[in-house]
Amino acid sequence: MTASSVRSDDVRDRGEASAQIVILTPLLILLVLLGVQSAIYFHAANVASAAASQGATAGAPMNAGAGAAVSVAAQTLHDLAASGASAPSASDSGRTISVRVEVAVLHIVPFFPDSVTRTAIQPKERFIAESDR
Repeated sequence: MTASSVRSDDVRDRGEASAQIVILTPLLILLVLLGVQSAIYFHAANVASAAASQGATAGAPMNAGAGAAVSVAAQTLHDLAASGASAPSASDSGRTISVRVEVAVLHIVPFFPDSVTRTAIQPKERFIAESDR
């Protein structure tokens, strides 16, 4: 190899690293933002699940009802600092209690859901006489 051929190869490769960085940097930033958005989404899902579960558990005793379930679910949302959460709803069928909680998801990256909804169902506590067992 002559000295002139080495120099011409070096000249052609100049700026290659800069071009690669310019291309890869937005992709890496997008991947980081997708990771953060996923964490925000799953946090909101966990908050909604916890509130629905706590509410259903509070509404399951014999003397409790949908009002107690909604109250406990709302308090759980408040305690977990769920921003943008709508008021929980509960339905008592007599045999089961169902609590539905919807929590808003903050957006960093488009195309993620605006909210996450979780429902918890618990059987109602009931008295069974000894003779009926």
